[in-house]
Amino acid sequence: MNVFTRAQRFICGCRTVVPVHLVTVALGMANAIEPAWDGLVYVAEDAATLLVCTLQAHRGPVHHGVVLNLRGPDAGAVWAAWRDGIEPCLALLLPDCPVTTADGDEACSEFVGHPGVHSWELADPALPPALLAAFAPLLAQQDRPLDGRVLDAATRFHRPTTNRNPAR
Repeated sequence: MNVFTRAQRFICGCRTVVPVHLVTVALGMANAIEPAWDGLVYVAEDAATLLVCTLQAHRGPVHHGVVLNLRGPDAGAVWAAWRDGIEPCLALLLPDCPVTTADGDEACSEFVGHPGVHSWELADPALPPALLAAFAPLLAQQDRPLDGRVLDAATRFHRPTTNRNPAR
């Protein structure tokens, strides 16, 4: 039996900037999928500018973060993998984790077969003030709602969301 409670389970939280070449690769992968779910082409503005490892806190040096969420039910996402201290250079098209909460209200926002617990069982760790200041512009841009509001980066952290409708 796992003795950890939800409050004691955190995401890894390792963050890094998405290199331009990785955005190009992710867009190429996403736009090569036939047929496009909504007929729209993915553009650079659809891709993340900041990668966040949202897997359960882990000891290994390999991290995973969403570069581009694909449109449509069960579409998956383009994930990047990177090692501590090395710029991300690997893009993977992975299906969404199919698991939902028992009541079906929340879907896991990780990839199928991910290590650790599901996303709804994890909390984001608090960022140290110096790191928050360094990433604040990217966090604010990443988390800006479609209606144009600007959110406080100190209280809003990027979490990838699934495109699936958990209440199918």
